Amino acid sequence: MYAIDTHFPKASPRRLWLGVILTFAALLAALGGLYSVVYRDWEDEQRDSLVQELLWLDQSLRLHLEGHQQAVENMAPDVLGGNDGQRRFVAAAALLRRESREIAEVQWVDAVGRVLLDAQAVQDEPVQLGGASYDALWRAERLKRAVYGAPYQAADGKYRFDLAVPLLVHGRYQGGVRIVYDMAGLLHHQVPWWIASQYHISLLDLSGKVLASKFEQEAPRRTLSHQINFDPPGYGLMLRAVSYRTGVGLSLPLLSTFIGLLTLALAYSLWRIRGHVRERSQAEKALQREMGLRQAIENSMKSGLLALDLEGRIVRANRAFCELTGLAPAQLVGQLPPYSFWPDDDRSLLQATMQAVLSGDLPEHGFELPFCHRDGERFEVRFYATPLRDDDGRHTGWVASLYDITELKKKRLALNYSHQRFLTVLNGLDVGLCVLDGESQLLYANPAFAQMWAGFDPVGAYCPMLPALGGHAIGDRAQLEFSPDHGGSWFQLQYRKISWVNEEDAWLAMLVDVTGQRQRDERARAQEERFQTTSRLIAMGEMASSLAHELNQPLTAISTYAAGVSRRLPEAVQQQHGVQEAVQAIVQQARRAGQIVNSIRAFVKKHAPQLEQADPDLAVSHAHALALPLAEKLGAQLQMEPGLSRVTVQMDPVLIEQVLLNLIKNALEAMREAEVRRPLVHIRTAVGGQFWRVEVVDNGPGLAQGVRDNLFTPFYSTKPDGMGIGLNICRSIVEFHHGEFGVTDTLSGGCTFWFTLPLCTR
Repeated sequence: MYAIDTHFPKASPRRLWLGVILTFAALLAALGGLYSVVYRDWEDEQRDSLVQELLWLDQSLRLHLEGHQQAVENMAPDVLGGNDGQRRFVAAAALLRRESREIAEVQWVDAVGRVLLDAQAVQDEPVQLGGASYDALWRAERLKRAVYGAPYQAADGKYRFDLAVPLLVHGRYQGGVRIVYDMAGLLHHQVPWWIASQYHISLLDLSGKVLASKFEQEAPRRTLSHQINFDPPGYGLMLRAVSYRTGVGLSLPLLSTFIGLLTLALAYSLWRIRGHVRERSQAEKALQREMGLRQAIENSMKSGLLALDLEGRIVRANRAFCELTGLAPAQLVGQLPPYSFWPDDDRSLLQATMQAVLSGDLPEHGFELPFCHRDGERFEVRFYATPLRDDDGRHTGWVASLYDITELKKKRLALNYSHQRFLTVLNGLDVGLCVLDGESQLLYANPAFAQMWAGFDPVGAYCPMLPALGGHAIGDRAQLEFSPDHGGSWFQLQYRKISWVNEEDAWLAMLVDVTGQRQRDERARAQEERFQTTSRLIAMGEMASSLAHELNQPLTAISTYAAGVSRRLPEAVQQQHGVQEAVQAIVQQARRAGQIVNSIRAFVKKHAPQLEQADPDLAVSHAHALALPLAEKLGAQLQMEPGLSRVTVQMDPVLIEQVLLNLIKNALEAMREAEVRRPLVHIRTAVGGQFWRVEVVDNGPGLAQGVRDNLFTPFYSTKPDGMGIGLNICRSIVEFHHGEFGVTDTLSGGCTFWFTLPLCTR
């Protein structure tokens, strides 16, 4: 806050420093030149030696391979000398492998590439060569001379090359002798130790890939190296030698040590000369950085800063305070209370505040003071002050910081008004609202919640809502209904996890009285049950009508048979031919009428009809027999096509016969009304994997779309005297048997009524 003298005398020996630097640079240049000359001479000597050794090694390997070629050419004719010649070939091949360990195989190969002999013995099963292993023999056959093959990788991962010597009889190729060289073994056994101790020897292909080396470790890097063509075998193979690291002798190190000592002595002198300059320069720069940092901090702060002496005089003000008051630093520095930025009507308050500051009465939260801009606009500030002390600890003044809180106060008031409005709305709701923390402590509750929730405690107390009902929560949300008095009143509780004003997790619970809704739901449920009962009574009436409708034919038959017997036949001839059959028919029809009535009455009642395991095809046969008189009367054909398999289903046979008879009768009457020339009703059954299916197919006009849409509508019928309940009863009977009922159109124009029944499980 105070001005600091940063001027220091400069007494740097620049001329001496410049001379020392030039001398030191010249010495370093001379030393570098000496190093360069000595190193180049040494490097040239090493390179010459490397090239000579590599040429000698190449010549040695070439002579070694030529010796093998001559030996193979001498043993090649032995393979045509019969068994003795083959034994000599095997012995010579074995001797050659023992003397030259780099040879992997010595083989006699016939004209088609089959291996007949090797260094072991005659092959029991000749091996057929191909690919890279046959390349050298293929070239030898065409060139009629010994040739080397291209390098290739064997099955063991090692690289090899072949030497092939052809065997010619009267100029015709009869096979050849093949020598397989292991490239790694060639270097391992044929490179002398004195060369291997100085150089890393390896074989490379055209791409620079290492195919084999004397030792398995990688070649040294950033050392001398040289490579030449390795021919034979050729094919781009390169023989490379890389020098291991070696010393350069004692003369250069000794000379370098002496020069280094001189350099260190000169550098020490230079360091001592620079010491004084560096200390002063560092002190100046540190002081400048400190002053610049303090100034930057003051100017970058959004809060205003003031430095006051013990009397309250302004000795320094930062840029933010100048912008708040609209006054320049020159206008502020030197002012004593009352200051020019104090409003006239608040001077007594401000004077008392300044006296409190100067006396050391500083509250922890500071002061809220009114200030005034140069143009007369008032603003509120939060004012803090702290004692200013020097390095010796003496109290020299005060440092005050302040920031504008005008907008903050406006926002705080607006927020308070908004909070009050929000509370007014929440307190006026009929829905109970509350907020609980994770330990079920009540953070907020509106009056409606206090009235609804029994045992309500004031805010801050323990509320047992969540521990009692938290087991019903699903994730962070839950909704449930409960009755605190076991049925008298019902409440719906919805709660979810929220973030409270202190950024901690809390639960927002909403309590709604749903007693009236529950009562309305109960009344609706009771009304629905009464409606179901009424519907069942209506269904019973429909079934009674159906019974009257369907029993008309058998009862009429009974009356007809009885009237005919009593009217036409005297008692004396009751036992004659035909009378007994009529009496039996009357009995059967009467029994059938009783069965139909009993079955339908059992279906109407709450208990199930009498189901039994029966053959459904038998019920189809009975229905077919009953419908034949009506079909003959209407001039229609009634055909039945039973399924191939006999199955058993759980059913009431009489009801199923009644369904079939109703479908057949509807089909016959529909074709009569449509005046079909050749009416035909086809009944066929089939068995599926889990069900038995029956179809009633007619060749009538089919069903119109309007009829199809209202086919199962109660009391809807296309017949003048129909009641519209027959198909409904049929579908109800089938669905009671756990089956399906439906209708489809046929391609010929008629329609098909079908239903299925599940098979009995064994």
